[in-house]
Amino acid sequence: MAEAACITRIKQNAQRDNIDLTVLPFHDEALSSITALSEPLPNLPSFSNATRIDTHVHPVPNWFRDLQPLAAGRETPTWNISSHLSFMAEHHVKRSILCISTPQANAFPQDRAKTVALARLLNEFSSELVKAYPERFSFLAVTALPYIEESVREVKYALEELGAVGVGVLTNHEALYPGDEKFRPLWEYLQERDSEREIVFIHPTDPVINLNGTLINSKPSPLRSGLGEFYFETARAISSITASRTIIEFPKLHWRVSHGAGGFPDIEDRFLLGFPKDAEEARKIYATRFWYDSAGPVYPRQIKGLLAHDVPVSQFVFGTDYPYGIGFWDVNANIEGLTDADFLSVEEKESVFYRNAQSLWKGKIPGL
Repeated sequence: MAEAACITRIKQNAQRDNIDLTVLPFHDEALSSITALSEPLPNLPSFSNATRIDTHVHPVPNWFRDLQPLAAGRETPTWNISSHLSFMAEHHVKRSILCISTPQANAFPQDRAKTVALARLLNEFSSELVKAYPERFSFLAVTALPYIEESVREVKYALEELGAVGVGVLTNHEALYPGDEKFRPLWEYLQERDSEREIVFIHPTDPVINLNGTLINSKPSPLRSGLGEFYFETARAISSITASRTIIEFPKLHWRVSHGAGGFPDIEDRFLLGFPKDAEEARKIYATRFWYDSAGPVYPRQIKGLLAHDVPVSQFVFGTDYPYGIGFWDVNANIEGLTDADFLSVEEKESVFYRNAQSLWKGKIPGL
């Protein structure tokens, strides 16, 4: 009965919002996977010593993996709840902030109906996972960008009805970067919400260009994107929201940036030469309303680029990129890079592991 009620609710809300889930050939499989999340798992691990908050985590429904078998040039990892909870317990992670990874809802380029439907199913999946394990998971909504009207509607639904604690966007959506004028209605909606702050997670994806209406992969290197291009994409996205003054004009927005800001610290000084009137204010915002995770690897070397730009440790948060990081780097070594960083005090490390995330999501996640 509960499963039937869940599916009915999803279908009715989709119909209310003019979303046709049946345009996706796997929609029945997706709905079944969502209802299956409520089935209790036996022998859950102990979280008695867990304090860390993992702010960069990706659930991977089987149907999403089948849809996108490659991620950043590597095989998309398998994922299940049991393995994720075990990973969390092993690494002292109390809570994971979930967000679907690239390509999010952009698996069907230039197909509005499928993009909108996929965004809805991905958000329903994440929301149901949080409902099943509210002490372990929270989630960030994905959008239907570059379709802005549908994206505002989807984000509103996710935040107000599904319980999302922020929004996840890609470094570009079909060649449009987040500072693009077309995206302003989304930032305006978030700015006008009755809240102290709104959190926007920027995650890298492959670069593309729109050539006379045709989307073309513009990755210049034959190497897979995860080896470097994602860092350049992150720099492009930060440049985009800076050049457009998005970070200035929407002061309620807090930007959760992947991988220690990628390549942006290396180009920051040169880039801001082009915006002398905004440079000082932009630097202040990078140090107060940007939050940089440790997925990467970032520690102990790369993070020093942010410190050199006077970004305080208060803006650093913990992230593992689970399960995408598994097999790409030694996750234990990646975490030890932060644990053993000799330039951080014990108190500062605790802040990175969980206190800073508590500050960022204060009031949005009960009991955090």
